[in-house]
Amino acid sequence: MRKALIGAGLLLGWVGCASAQRMPPTEQLVDSQVSIRQAEEAGATEVPNAAQHLQWAREQTQGARRLLELNRRDEAALYLKRAAADAELALALAREAPARAEADRVLQQVQQLQQSTVQ
Repeated sequence: MRKALIGAGLLLGWVGCASAQRMPPTEQLVDSQVSIRQAEEAGATEVPNAAQHLQWAREQTQGARRLLELNRRDEAALYLKRAAADAELALALAREAPARAEADRVLQQVQQLQQSTVQ
């Protein structure tokens, strides 16, 4: 009985994973567009490294659209995965830039305080 339950659980888990990996490219297209929009709203266009990844995400999304028009769904899905990854990285870089700038500013203040106490 226990082996049957474990087997059934593994089978259901495998089926769930298989179906999750086959998201229709049209849904992936919407997801990548949302990720691109989020990165834009976070200021990715103002951070050079983030802007580059954002541009790549846009290019991959456009390429996927062309592939979908040609009914090349599998290739389009790969383009969209890359687009989503680039858009997410652009978002992370855009969010990281202000935090890094603040950390640099605080570090500079600490160094100035250290120099003033040594003199």
